[in-house]
Amino acid sequence: MIDLQRTLNLITGGMFDPEQTWRAYLPEAENWQQTVFLLTGPLIIFAAVAAYMIGFLGSGVSLFGFRPTIVSTILTIITSAIGTAVVAFVVSALAGAFGGKNNFALGLAAITFAFIPGYLGQAVTWLPWVGGLLALGLFVYGLVLLWKIIPIYLAVPDEKRVGHYILSLVATIAAMFVLSITIGRSLYPSMGGPSFGDISERPMPGSPAGTGMLGGMARQAELMGAAQEDSYDPPANGRLSEDQVREFIRVMQRTEELQQEKAARLQELAEKADEDAGISLDELGGMMSGLSEVTGLQTTEIEVVKSAGGNWAEHQWVRESLRTAWIQKDINDAVAHNFGLYQEFEAELSKYIVR
Repeated sequence: MIDLQRTLNLITGGMFDPEQTWRAYLPEAENWQQTVFLLTGPLIIFAAVAAYMIGFLGSGVSLFGFRPTIVSTILTIITSAIGTAVVAFVVSALAGAFGGKNNFALGLAAITFAFIPGYLGQAVTWLPWVGGLLALGLFVYGLVLLWKIIPIYLAVPDEKRVGHYILSLVATIAAMFVLSITIGRSLYPSMGGPSFGDISERPMPGSPAGTGMLGGMARQAELMGAAQEDSYDPPANGRLSEDQVREFIRVMQRTEELQQEKAARLQELAEKADEDAGISLDELGGMMSGLSEVTGLQTTEIEVVKSAGGNWAEHQWVRESLRTAWIQKDINDAVAHNFGLYQEFEAELSKYIVR
């Protein structure tokens, strides 16, 4: 199954004529063993060995750490193989969840083709002066190619591409973090190229500093923690007040507006990638950080409540009381009262109460 000339042709095509190369290989992509021997394995080995050899040209330290050794090179090959398999599994499994194909073999081929630039970037990282920047640029290019190959190989519907893509990146970052602390923080990132952390700290365009991917996830964790600490004692009569219903509607409407704004910014970046307009590192980081919020819809809702000095537990009680009223209508005086309020504001409430 080893064919070095075919491997070289696929790598060259994947870099300079990617879409035609992808489509030509697609009929063979169902055979994951062939992809491993023909493309994935050679790329992983080449990137690690080339990085080791070029490392002797450098000063011994680069932007990404100390010069590789024989031991670290072997471990990098092992970690890269594991990491590639994990990412292929994540991307393909999520593709199935988003209406595409849950097919590991196709996911492996897609990931390998998309990150040909990333592997080449890993290989040249140790070039004096320009290696780190070149690796970073190639890694970014790989992420753009990943966006383009997913609908071809995994058939994710157009309307769900943004959600699938960014959720895949978020899940990949989590998986790579687990691998890094398991294998060792000093090892090179499994997919090749610069650390995900270098990009994940980039803020969304128009967002305040410090709200990058990891900062955004930390913010969400803080919000969830604060929300869990809230408590609320409902009134003894179980009746909602008109003010509570109005505040619930305000929160839900503002949450919807914020989610739409974030999704629109992400869609702009996605379209820019499709048009080969060129995505900056800040924009790519924004794409990654923003979807950690768009895919975690409830944290936006929590933030709207908490930033106004509200009580998350009370907000949840109002939601459940309205839903119970919609279902039961008049089983007792409290439910009948609450159903009356629901009917009064039904035009605004109907889309926010799960039916």
